[in-house]
Amino acid sequence: MTTLALFPTPVETIPNAITELERFYLQKKVRNIKHNHHQSITGEGFSTHNPHETYPILSDDIRLRLQGMLDEYNIKVGNVPSKITYVWSNIQNQGSILKEHCHPNSLVSGALYINVDDDCKLYFHNPNPYTYFSAKENVSPYNMEHQWLPVKNGTLLLFPSWLRHGKNDESNTMHERIVISFNAL
Repeated sequence: MTTLALFPTPVETIPNAITELERFYLQKKVRNIKHNHHQSITGEGFSTHNPHETYPILSDDIRLRLQGMLDEYNIKVGNVPSKITYVWSNIQNQGSILKEHCHPNSLVSGALYINVDDDCKLYFHNPNPYTYFSAKENVSPYNMEHQWLPVKNGTLLLFPSWLRHGKNDESNTMHERIVISFNAL
């Protein structure tokens, strides 16, 4: 018997995408930007995500390096070339929840972890809607409703923008969890 893993979903994890010095620089920069409530975060969480306003969060050097990582991802998964088009930051405090969501009108999305604790993770939700209705005797990679990835400071995740993600209604346990996200088209 041969089992085929049809239609895999490419999620790239890049540890140490930025240096510790760059991480501290970005953490300070994000703290000094006005953040507002956003519908994807409940509780004490704030974001600069606003399609009518942009903030220059990334330095040219960091942006160029992230673009190079995005270029490699696109080649690896067979995407057309894409360019980082929109960057924002999120700050979550204890008890906040990043709700399940996706990023429409984009090809690839990225999340760069700036200030997270050792228990930080991001949930990705199975894009197959029928998985939720199937009878399961055992959980396997073929019937999981979601899967989480641990993330550390300096980690960059790249993934298809249509892939739903969030902390699966799990409350944030730390003060000032900071993530810089971007979309590419």
